[in-house]
Amino acid sequence: MMRPYTYVFALLAPVASWAQPNLGAGSVNPVPGDQLEYSYGDFAQPGAGGANVTWDQTGLSTSNPNTFNYVTVASTSVAASFPQATVAQDEGSGDYLFYRATADGYSDDGFHLTTSGYTGTCSDPSLLVAYPLTYGGTFTDQSTCSVTDGNTTWARTTDVSGIADGWGDLQLSWGTVSNVLRVRNQRTMVDNQFSPATTTTFDDYFYYRPGVHGPVLVLERITIDFGGFILSDSSSSVIGAGAIGVEELLRHDIGMELWPNPATDRVEVTFGLAGGQAVVIDVLDLHGQVVRNHARNTRATGLQREVIDIAGLTAGVYLVRITDGTGALGMRRLVKH
Repeated sequence: MMRPYTYVFALLAPVASWAQPNLGAGSVNPVPGDQLEYSYGDFAQPGAGGANVTWDQTGLSTSNPNTFNYVTVASTSVAASFPQATVAQDEGSGDYLFYRATADGYSDDGFHLTTSGYTGTCSDPSLLVAYPLTYGGTFTDQSTCSVTDGNTTWARTTDVSGIADGWGDLQLSWGTVSNVLRVRNQRTMVDNQFSPATTTTFDDYFYYRPGVHGPVLVLERITIDFGGFILSDSSSSVIGAGAIGVEELLRHDIGMELWPNPATDRVEVTFGLAGGQAVVIDVLDLHGQVVRNHARNTRATGLQREVIDIAGLTAGVYLVRITDGTGALGMRRLVKH
């Protein structure tokens, strides 16, 4: 079972060859239906940050793969306790971790652990990554939660400080992921169950790729202070090559994301592009027929946004395809309600 203090999640999607990455709304958080696999190993040094860096983690040894399933909050037995959560990570045996995605970021929104009897609900969730975010961007947050073990209830507060401290290529044993944004997230969590309180500090490096629903790599260091008695731990988590979407990650060239998805009348397409290229955005039905066409002339380097009108389309599943003047390709699935 996933450790309660570890927050890892991902769905792989296209790699791109473009300028520094930007994390737009919804670009790196999971949605119901996502399923992915992580393997675990010892902590690896994160290396220096900076622009256009190559992080070589090909020697990272991991094992014990674990598959995570993301479900709707409504499908859980405790949905009423998490009214603002947008997705639940199903740990099995009635255990769930809850998360909240908004246009401003992705946050830890609590947990319900049937096997141990613990439940945590948050009036103000703990921010894991802010939107939008690019190299050099920072964010801070303070969260307030209530935790119970079935007999005792106590307050849990968390101070969050994050910075996107580097971008570049991440080399793993199964391949290279380009245009990765590294986010260092430092959190200080105080549990007021006893006196003195228990303080847990997290110093995590998340390696995000726009369009990948969660980090491709997590490097995590944890220190727990039980009133002067100190425990520490460190680890790495790496997405597996057999995870859903890895073939797309290694095959396509343009990283992209759709928001919202599912959508009703319009969808924003966010993508990265090298400068000086024209771009064509097509919406295709499942028979491969183009049902919407959206062309633009020369674009500037970096993050691009285009809004596509889909109000007249029949409800169902579609593909949104982007091509540029070099023949680079990106593709994402769209659900039309």
